Amino acid sequence: MKRLSVFLCGMALLTAIPANAGGNWGIRAGLNLVSNDIKSINAETMANKDSYTGFFIGPMAEFNLIAGLGIDASLLYSQKGLEMANGETFKAQALALPVLFKYSFGLGDFIGVFVQAGPQVNMNIGDLERTFSMAGENIERSYVLDRLDWSMNLGAGIKAINHIQFAVNYNIPLAKEGVYSINGVGAAVDQMKSLDFKASTLQFVLTYTF
Repeated sequence: MKRLSVFLCGMALLTAIPANAGGNWGIRAGLNLVSNDIKSINAETMANKDSYTGFFIGPMAEFNLIAGLGIDASLLYSQKGLEMANGETFKAQALALPVLFKYSFGLGDFIGVFVQAGPQVNMNIGDLERTFSMAGENIERSYVLDRLDWSMNLGAGIKAINHIQFAVNYNIPLAKEGVYSINGVGAAVDQMKSLDFKASTLQFVLTYTF
């Protein structure tokens, strides 16, 4: 209930800001192509980078600061996850709040181009921990997500007919997102106790403004 209240308050704020600042609000959705990187504290790679496909959706708002330069903010339900080479998977769900500085310029009456960059905070709202017990092994593997994590966005896109935007965005983690750990008896446990993990994400973004 608290999470729903936060989401609804965010939607109300994102629709109120542009109305009072001469901007626009709209709906944003898209695809997350996640590249997970799990490393030990001494930077030895434990596993290959593995991909995971998720999605995001939610309200957005934008308003102008000066000619060509504006701020774009959105509150998104975002789904990412881990998918290891051995088949283990862990879905991660979050409320994502990206705040982007956007510079736009026109290429004609109906088409514009923009570049954007800015920080993002994610609040994980799903299960924060998942444990796997492998058949035939006296070992447990667990993934534990941090409640909050931070990242940076870099991207570019086009605007069409003043209402439709399409962008490609790259989300870069600024800190670890969680910890992968092994408990039990075996050679793997002797070699590795706890590994940090983080994920970079390529995003394809579609926005409709009202």
